[in-house]
Amino acid sequence: MSQDYKKILVTIDGSKGSEIALQTALDILERSKDGHLDILSVLDLNSLEYGGAGIALDGEKIYQIEQDNEEYLLQKRQNILDKYHLAPEQVSVHLRFGNPKSVIVNDFQPEYENDLIVVGATGKNFLQRIIVGSVASYVTRAARCDVLIAKDSSVE
Repeated sequence: MSQDYKKILVTIDGSKGSEIALQTALDILERSKDGHLDILSVLDLNSLEYGGAGIALDGEKIYQIEQDNEEYLLQKRQNILDKYHLAPEQVSVHLRFGNPKSVIVNDFQPEYENDLIVVGATGKNFLQRIIVGSVASYVTRAARCDVLIAKDSSVE
């Protein structure tokens, strides 16, 4: 890789694709002696409902979801620091609310001035991609920096 990325953003959502993206971002970070990794998870409040029934969650449930996700991100960060022997200032975790496409491209990346965004290949099926589109395809088109779509190399 000829580009030396210093501020890498990886988006995670708990899917297999996002875990592959995280591993790819860590591989890139390892090659950079003084790089920084931002790990971002975006909670879409429009999708936080009871079983898809269209019944909105109350404030207490949303607060619990937020707390669970913050705990998950902090544990993920600590595991990364321990496994890769990184300095604490090299890895940050962030939790945001909103539409993932918009948060990544319009809010987070410009604010943190990331020079690379790593996203996992979509986990949506064909019909879901037609209706709502994939975050990866939107980020690729709209981002103001380089974007790498990490794919599972074991899938043919």
